[in-house]
Amino acid sequence: MRRLRFRRLWTRLNFSVKFAAIIAVAGILMAIIPLTLANNENRNQAAQRATDKAGIVVNLIGGQQRSLASFASGMSQELAAPLTARDTATLRSTLRRYSQVNTPSDIVGASGPLADIAVSAGTPRPASDAVVRALVGSLGSAPLVVAGPDGTPWLIASAGVTGTTENVFIARPIDAAFLRALDGTITTSADPAGIAVVRANRVVSAGSSVVDQQVTLGGNLDSGVVAVLGPDAGAQVVAVGGREAGADAQPLGAGYSILVTTPVSAVTTFWQPTAILLGLIVVAMFFIVLVVQTDLQRPLRRLDRAVAALARDEYDVPVPHIANDEIGRLAASFEAMRRQLRATINGARARAAIASELNSPQPLETALSEVCAQLRASAGADASFILVQGSEMADGFAVTEGTSVEGDVATLLGAEGPIGAAYRHLGPDAVLVGAGAGSAEAQSGLLEFCTAPLRMGRNVLGVLGIARTAGGFTNSDASLVASSAEQVALSLERYRFIAMMQRQASTDDLTGLYNHRFLIDYLGQQVALAERLNTPLAILVIDLDHFKRVNDTYGHPVGDAVLSGFAQTLVGSIRRADLAARYGGEEFIVVMSNTAAVDARRVAEKIRGAAEAMLVPIDGGRNNVSVSVSVGGAAYPEDTTTATELLATADAALYDAKHRGRNRVCMAGDRHAMEGPSNVTVIRPRRSAQ
Repeated sequence: MRRLRFRRLWTRLNFSVKFAAIIAVAGILMAIIPLTLANNENRNQAAQRATDKAGIVVNLIGGQQRSLASFASGMSQELAAPLTARDTATLRSTLRRYSQVNTPSDIVGASGPLADIAVSAGTPRPASDAVVRALVGSLGSAPLVVAGPDGTPWLIASAGVTGTTENVFIARPIDAAFLRALDGTITTSADPAGIAVVRANRVVSAGSSVVDQQVTLGGNLDSGVVAVLGPDAGAQVVAVGGREAGADAQPLGAGYSILVTTPVSAVTTFWQPTAILLGLIVVAMFFIVLVVQTDLQRPLRRLDRAVAALARDEYDVPVPHIANDEIGRLAASFEAMRRQLRATINGARARAAIASELNSPQPLETALSEVCAQLRASAGADASFILVQGSEMADGFAVTEGTSVEGDVATLLGAEGPIGAAYRHLGPDAVLVGAGAGSAEAQSGLLEFCTAPLRMGRNVLGVLGIARTAGGFTNSDASLVASSAEQVALSLERYRFIAMMQRQASTDDLTGLYNHRFLIDYLGQQVALAERLNTPLAILVIDLDHFKRVNDTYGHPVGDAVLSGFAQTLVGSIRRADLAARYGGEEFIVVMSNTAAVDARRVAEKIRGAAEAMLVPIDGGRNNVSVSVSVGGAAYPEDTTTATELLATADAALYDAKHRGRNRVCMAGDRHAMEGPSNVTVIRPRRSAQ
């Protein structure tokens, strides 16, 4: 009976009322269902964000552990001598120096039968210190995390000292400062998070927080949060202080876990879709006939086709412009959504491609060129660029795609234009700025810039950015530029570290020249290259005459000064393309590609003359020491065809030079002994010009 009455009432209503009623019901459903789905999606996203942030935190802690392990390995090499010699003073001094280059809370030390010493912030700590005892007691197992006497977690790394049973170690507490550094990496104003270190459901590290609330050291966690601490629990949405938050926990070892929490984003309130719905109903009551018959059906078909394209993942097909009404605004919203989705997808693809390029085994500038290409294509920019400032390891350079900005790197970074503004920008985010009329950027035709500093801690390595001749950039573009700058900065630092390690491994500490090991590898490569290109190659072996007399007369510090001074003289006497190396002791070697024996002899005579003219001041500059050198040379392929024989032949020529009186040059191809008086090296103090 009620159903029949409803049908009769429905049939008596006019179309406008029916349409308004349908809109009302549909509007309510459209308001409730998306809000529900959005709430569920926000919950899922919060859990996923917690998992992502927890993974980042664990990786950062792992990175610090690897850094500590490398640091401990370096200590073990330097402390081998004082430990073996039981030189306690040197041992304490070295440990004090090591402790002062780290954070004040770090503890460095040595433990074993020969020594039991620990230092923190330059101050020795007694062996009876409870913290030191706890750390030393864990050295055998060398876990990632160990417990202090009060339960506080410590990162520790140790290394054995060669030739002894000693161990050196470095330990870093996971304290409030440590957690603040982690929090600064994973937290933004738009996405806050909390980090807590827990053990047995209790907070064991000062500075721990859950979401945005500090947690008392030693306090128990809420029962809801405890649910994520199980080994197979995984990320969950839990109730924290009356609010919902995503939470995930990752084990650190020794019973410790790192707990990361992030709040569930609030969903739009219900009154907003309700107000929009009422507006639609009022409009529909007055214009339903006109809309349906003239302006509704045709625009809806066009909109339907455009939305169907979005459903097929065709994000490059624009939504057509429709009249300025509700459907037009809906179309505009779909167009904005399409652009946002396209930008998001392109940005995600670009980030993945950039990460792949930066992590692939290829030259740095090749990887940076690919990064620029990805940035320009993703943002639809007219230009993309990466400017890297010079350092002690390499000169500054620029990598560009599209329109280039004129000017050298140092000038652009120091100027007042958009690039200089980004270089001086203190934050990690991107800067949206226009180019002034007098700037180098504007003179290149680029007016709108989205740039970000290549920041590593407090150091800025350069600037990354995109630019257009007209039209601004979106927040998605800024996000892509900022994240790309972070990836590029990490890659630059990795390349710099690798280059530094390679340079340290291949150079002589005293002279700064390449060492014996690098020389042998380089000589083999150059002989193979000369054979492939059918070009000549020459090698000079140089020995300082009577160098032992310098050490015996003036002492080894003066001898070291002579070696260092001659190394500088040697480098100044050869071409930049030639390689100079210290072969060992007072012997030096020069490898000259594309050089025949006759040219090598001229270079050798130049070196001999420069060495004879060299004066090394002693006694505070009141006297000088002079030296001479004997030089032996050999050439490829005139004298031999292998690297080993080439070195041996040049060495034999050196001994000919010594036997003929020193302070002279002998080449392997010489057929007759050099005529003339014997030039014997005289090493004596001389009065300085002053």
